[in-house]
Amino acid sequence: MDLTVVLGILGAITTISIGDLMEGGNPVHVVHITSLIIIMPTTLLASMVSTDGEHIKGAFKSLPIIFKKSSVNLHERIHQIIELSTMARRDGLLSLEAKVAQLDNEFLKQGLSMAVDGNEIETIEETLELVIEETEHYYHGCAHYWILAGETSPVLGLVGAVLGLILALQKLDNPKEMAEGIAGAFTATVTGIFSAYVLFGPMGNKLNKKAHHIVKEQKLMLAGIIGIVHGDNPRTLEAKLLNYLSPAEEKHSQFN
Repeated sequence: MDLTVVLGILGAITTISIGDLMEGGNPVHVVHITSLIIIMPTTLLASMVSTDGEHIKGAFKSLPIIFKKSSVNLHERIHQIIELSTMARRDGLLSLEAKVAQLDNEFLKQGLSMAVDGNEIETIEETLELVIEETEHYYHGCAHYWILAGETSPVLGLVGAVLGLILALQKLDNPKEMAEGIAGAFTATVTGIFSAYVLFGPMGNKLNKKAHHIVKEQKLMLAGIIGIVHGDNPRTLEAKLLNYLSPAEEKHSQFN
């Protein structure tokens, strides 16, 4: 579970609720079923209009990526590549055939399979760069769906509020019911803004960030595959791959 996502959402709900309580309000009254029905499904459906079908499906399939801790571990991936590099340098590329079949990453498996099969480096690089490009495009489209939902949600909150006010103003002969109707109408505005800036928009941006890590790992693996095919010294190759780590990560060499 990605605590930055879960704590972020729960923390935002908590601080809003505390502020409302301090002013004598009741956060439960903001949860208006009619507003939720008007805003949430309509936002998601409206966002589908300008989104490619595969990206709509991908956006929902990517929810675990958003809410779970990233599975990308560049340190472990570098360690794996250097082990394969050492074996290939010692015993030749064909010695990797059995290892390749056991790999858990399809990108790495595809690249090394092409290398073991005797493909030229240019062919391997061209093929895998296309995979990276398509991966970037796919996750960008999926993330854009959630970002678009975030942009749409406040407007639909306004629509819900206007609809509520229209109904409330029809009760001028009953001030109490009219006041309740107006209060209910404004919950749509709150729901729309909350959905935009606490849920949909941040979810889309988080998916973009995590997709960046997935693509970075693929670029690292491509560099590693090329180094293995070239027969680079494992120490030299490791030093190169460690440069893919961010400044916040410590660079540990397995040769030390």
